Amino acid sequence: FYIETLGCPKNLVDSEMITSNILDSGYALTQDPKDAEILIVNTCGFIQPAKEESIEVILDFVRLKKEGICKKLIVVGCLVQRYKKELAESIPEVDLFLGLNEISEISHILNTAYPLEDKRFILTPKHYAYLRISDGCENFCSYCTIPFIRGPVHSKSIEEIVNEARQLVDQGVKEIIIIAQDVGNYGVDIYGKSRLNELLLMLDTIEDLRWLRLLYLNPQHITEELLLIIKNSKRFCKYLDIPVQHISENILQKMNRKTSNKDIIQALDKIDDLIPELCIRTTFIVGFPGETDKDFEELLKFIQTQKFDRLGAFTYYQEEGTKAASLPDQVPEHIKQRRYERLMEIQKTISQNKLESFIGKKLSVIVDKKIKPKIYECRSEFDAPDIDGIVFLEEAEANIGDIIDVEIVDSLEYDLIAHPAK
Repeated sequence: FYIETLGCPKNLVDSEMITSNILDSGYALTQDPKDAEILIVNTCGFIQPAKEESIEVILDFVRLKKEGICKKLIVVGCLVQRYKKELAESIPEVDLFLGLNEISEISHILNTAYPLEDKRFILTPKHYAYLRISDGCENFCSYCTIPFIRGPVHSKSIEEIVNEARQLVDQGVKEIIIIAQDVGNYGVDIYGKSRLNELLLMLDTIEDLRWLRLLYLNPQHITEELLLIIKNSKRFCKYLDIPVQHISENILQKMNRKTSNKDIIQALDKIDDLIPELCIRTTFIVGFPGETDKDFEELLKFIQTQKFDRLGAFTYYQEEGTKAASLPDQVPEHIKQRRYERLMEIQKTISQNKLESFIGKKLSVIVDKKIKPKIYECRSEFDAPDIDGIVFLEEAEANIGDIIDVEIVDSLEYDLIAHPAK
């Protein structure tokens, strides 16, 4: 069988669990879809480009099914959760469509009795893995479909998560990346309040675990206690992924975000006071309904002032079923695109200046991939897999998964070049 995973790391974890259970039923995993008797597409349905990509891959696999040895085509995931009936009517060549709460049926079809939640097969390189601590979201940002796709927050217990983390480390994982739709809301459903800090302290005690990384932390959850846990830990990467989305009070309210302009600035100031070296990754949406030139200029000024280490931006997509889709004053596409390009041009300069400041400094990096003899793709603690830059290590001999000290010798727009530290 072959599985194609689209979308975010949360989808990847679902695919790992699916893979483990299918392997348990006696099937072999292939890296080439042309060799597979069973084709599985784990879809994303978050925004329009993700939906379009999912449809394209499904249709590619339909063609492959007609031409090759494939006997079953199964489509799962977020897109199915939103549009199961429409997909079944428009793409009848697919044998089975399964939403998020039906994924375990794959194992029944393949005559396996293993419960899907209990096991996973790691699809990332063996030295790092994603650890999902909860699923679902109750923030109901006006532009977002996730609460409708994934449902309310449902967390694993602290004991269950720590157990899973220990198992990952026993398998050779050196870096664990903690994920959820909103990690700050971890535990509210089973404990009555967030217990993220307690969980992090427990994970920080796991022997042989080298790096811990935290993704998807909304600004309202940034507390002094959390920052001190990160600051005082030898395992936690000095890195936080904090989706800010906008800074104009007008737009934040329209987005139904849980933080005000003032809250966001205070949270960032708190980070700067306690861990000035911490790397912040953030995301912004441009062209949200009602975004005026004044709102956008305020956003640009904020970005120029804060000088974020890592920044991603998206143009607003009018997602059906969301409150934002029916808001007045929708911004024309050409204005959205122009604003996006202006923002990213500013960030490119900020990124170049930030990376140039690393030249001559020493960093610890984890080796992800060998490109050619003596040249490797690596990441520092300031870089999450797939979304951030690369440290290209030259003139080196290393093994995949090694964590080694390097000296930065040059910089590119979003990447660094290094040699082994002397």
